[in-house]
Amino acid sequence: MILAIILLSLLVLSTILLIFFIYYIFLPSVKSQQAEKEPLISEDEIKYTADEEQIYERNEKKALVLCNCNKEFSIPVERFNKDLSCFIVHSKYGTGTDCKFACIGLGDCVKSCPQQAITVQKHTAVVTSLCIGCGKCVDACPVGIIALVPSDTQKIRLCSNKGSDLSSCSTKNNEEKVAWNEKKGFKIWDFCYRILKHIEK
Repeated sequence: MILAIILLSLLVLSTILLIFFIYYIFLPSVKSQQAEKEPLISEDEIKYTADEEQIYERNEKKALVLCNCNKEFSIPVERFNKDLSCFIVHSKYGTGTDCKFACIGLGDCVKSCPQQAITVQKHTAVVTSLCIGCGKCVDACPVGIIALVPSDTQKIRLCSNKGSDLSSCSTKNNEEKVAWNEKKGFKIWDFCYRILKHIEK
């Protein structure tokens, strides 16, 4: 029984090593040799196509939604149809709360993010650790409550309401620790995605 377990473990280990060798050593070396002999895309074509697709590079800032997903209001909060957009709702109804700086939570920023770094929790957008600070979400938010802040920010006043407007929000102008949440279940998919992209090259 013990011998069978040892043999099975060795078989699994050798299979993993073989897959690793094929995908990370053998195939890349073969493809690089083929590319040197017969380049499928000329340098002129590469320059032409590179301008068409915008590539976003990670910078020293990250997006932060200046509204707390744990906020509560003393008055009933209007919940909007999920098929609508934040822009449409904001142009007709405001935010649906007594705070004009509250997140509407219909995900215009989620759709605009090329990194899929924003989720909606409790009708409020939350930026995850996948954010590279491209700033696309800043322009997508009709309420104007997303800001780019230094990625090493420790604490911030997580609220855009500077006190000029009345609000029954329970977290109004509270200073809080900044935490870019890890997107749930993303690590394994990110690993698989990187392997597939490496194979395609």
